[in-house]
Amino acid sequence: MLLCICIIYGFSPPALTEAAKAPTTIKTAVHMYKGQPYIQISGGNPAVAKSINKILKKHTVKVVDDNRALQQHNRVAWSKTSVKTMYNNQKLLSVVYTDGINYTDDNVGTYISSTYNFDLTTGKRMTLNDVVDTEFKRTNLMSIISQSLQLKYDKGVQIMEKRIYEIPTYYVSEFYYFNKGIVVRFHPTIVAEASEGFIDVTVPYDQLSDRSISQTVPKYLDYLRTHVSDYIETEMQYFDGYKIGNIYALSNGEYWRQVEPRFYSIPSDLLSAKVKIYKDRTRYYMWVDGTDDAVEVERLVYPE
Repeated sequence: MLLCICIIYGFSPPALTEAAKAPTTIKTAVHMYKGQPYIQISGGNPAVAKSINKILKKHTVKVVDDNRALQQHNRVAWSKTSVKTMYNNQKLLSVVYTDGINYTDDNVGTYISSTYNFDLTTGKRMTLNDVVDTEFKRTNLMSIISQSLQLKYDKGVQIMEKRIYEIPTYYVSEFYYFNKGIVVRFHPTIVAEASEGFIDVTVPYDQLSDRSISQTVPKYLDYLRTHVSDYIETEMQYFDGYKIGNIYALSNGEYWRQVEPRFYSIPSDLLSAKVKIYKDRTRYYMWVDGTDDAVEVERLVYPE
């Protein structure tokens, strides 16, 4: 009788009203495809769930296909993945796949992360540009990353000194959400030695939007010039640009090899180019007069 009266007068019982307002719980679960894991979601908008699930499974299907192709040519080679739900607050979802690939019998492999971030209302896959959506925030982001890498370095993490000041923007793309912001992830060897693995930098929303901390990170060459006094100054007979693997013969009799993947060409060779080799804590960086960058180098006992 109460239900009929409520319907007649356009009302719903309080219990039904609260149930209608309650958000649908979105859950994640690990499934397997030919021995490799992938995440699937349930709950919420069925069309959104279907779209997200298709993307998440596609990742693992590709890993399986890559593994099959590798082993057709090399029995010890493999491709594999692992996956974890990093964040799910019913509005935003972060799923992180860690993919490994190996070509030799040492069975060690190299690894990268692929991050999948979704708006659970629309199914849109979120990118870093959706979070860092202004030039001000981009400047803040690089400043926060720089400060975080410096702190890690001070604690003994083998961060590359140059990366504290300069990180190519194409390296800053993988991220996942946490309850107060995002975590930017760097693959091994991008900002630190390979033995350190993935390097994660926490970026809180309030810091990203805080105008009181915004500052431009100085160029590494400017840092070397103003803060590093341990260097040698000499010349090289000619210089035609930077390239990883180049061996530079200096006038003081030393040989140095470029180990950083930096390419810089010049229109014509520089003759008797002035050179500085800076020692910045644990690494050496070479700067040639006329260029706008210093590159990491290592000393050779004799040319190879």
